Amino acid sequence: MLCVLDCRCINLEKNHGISRYTYEIIRNAPKDVKQYLILLADKKNFNVLAQAFGEIREIIKIKSSFLHPFENIEIPNALKKIQEKTKEKIAYFSPSFSSPPIVDKRIKKYITIHDLMHLDFYSSLKNKIYYSTLVRYYVNTAVYVFTVSNYSKEKIIKYYDNSEKVKVIYPGIDINTFRKLRDEEIERFKGMYSYLPEKFFLFIGNNKKHKNFSYAYELYKSLKRFYPAHKFVSNVWDNESDKEIVRLEKLDDNLLCFLYNRCEAFLYPSLYEGFGLPPLEALACGAKVIASKCASLPEVLGEYAIYIDVYKSPEENIFEVIKKLNKQNHEFEVVKQYVSKFSWQVLSRKIFDFIFS
Repeated sequence: MLCVLDCRCINLEKNHGISRYTYEIIRNAPKDVKQYLILLADKKNFNVLAQAFGEIREIIKIKSSFLHPFENIEIPNALKKIQEKTKEKIAYFSPSFSSPPIVDKRIKKYITIHDLMHLDFYSSLKNKIYYSTLVRYYVNTAVYVFTVSNYSKEKIIKYYDNSEKVKVIYPGIDINTFRKLRDEEIERFKGMYSYLPEKFFLFIGNNKKHKNFSYAYELYKSLKRFYPAHKFVSNVWDNESDKEIVRLEKLDDNLLCFLYNRCEAFLYPSLYEGFGLPPLEALACGAKVIASKCASLPEVLGEYAIYIDVYKSPEENIFEVIKKLNKQNHEFEVVKQYVSKFSWQVLSRKIFDFIFS
């Protein structure tokens, strides 16, 4: 059997979210699996994928970009051609909530639903129609629906039932990239990133409402009374006149690792997460993490974060936060052992075990 995997979402310049998830599944696939994988690419990432995944059986370019309406015609046609050409049984895996309506019952279908944010948090008539029709069809016709946390599993079962086919497999973390830096590495990175302040709180995310940037910034301003020398470093901002914000125009894994290592604390007051990879990366680098109690975050971060109720004002939380920030940290080796259970290799192996079983 061959597995055709939709990889049009991969963007190595902004490799986070679904892009990172898909990339790591392929990169960490066992060698004896890679020879049975066929990747679907578009014109934007075909050459990048060809360079990144030399051991893959084949990479096929299609015209439709990720989430383009024409994918609903083009992907089924591509699967039909692959089937006719190879004479093999075909499995199709979409690593996102989008999966074209494949009516050929000979093709086994698999899908990942990371969360149901667009029903729970960004609910609109358009979203309700899409998720009650197309996504319901994807779930009902899939052999298995993969998801990234028990929180997301409960949501999927709530909306679609099908509890027996929903499988929780946690995403991973690259502990070679996100790690506690040695002193000499810190000094080298200080020279590379000399524009960064010596003392700072950190927020990494985007300006979507659920990421709750405004709360992180207000929390920083409350913390500022106790940490007057500290700045606020972020790749998001909404106040151009505030000189306390150090704005990150570009962000790569090396810089991110350095930021996690150097920050006083990583602020992550998110209102909704299917998983929540950034605070886990921060823990892996030895950072203190201040996170909301919302959604999957307590499941993922366990006892190793400082939790706040983001439905209270930052001022209502501040004294409890200060108290916990000043307490002795968990031993880093204990945190490191906890974080190590989140493995891209394990994720990839488990997914392909389900597909090829």
